Amino acid sequence: MSIGAVFLGGSILLSACGQKKASPDKEKTDKKPAGNSGSCDDLTGVSPEEVKKRQTFGYVKESTVPGSHCGNCGLFIPPAEGASCGGCLLFKGPIDPAGYCTQYAPKT
Repeated sequence: MSIGAVFLGGSILLSACGQKKASPDKEKTDKKPAGNSGSCDDLTGVSPEEVKKRQTFGYVKESTVPGSHCGNCGLFIPPAEGASCGGCLLFKGPIDPAGYCTQYAPKT
């Protein structure tokens, strides 16, 4: 075997490394962010303790306080790209940017 054939074969193998194709089913599920069913009300996978924290802090999905909502709170974690729900530093689970809780802290 010639040295050129060895280099050619090696470069083909190296270029193929890491180019794993996902199955069609995986591609469909990867486009939707994990834990985001499209509704910020979906508490699937959220522990009862975390649900209780949400209730203790009076979280509601739509603020009744003018100008104060999760989207402009310093504790709010913005949604991932393509998601509609964010998160909160105080408790787990999806948070609607229009929501509100008693721990609201305006961004500075």
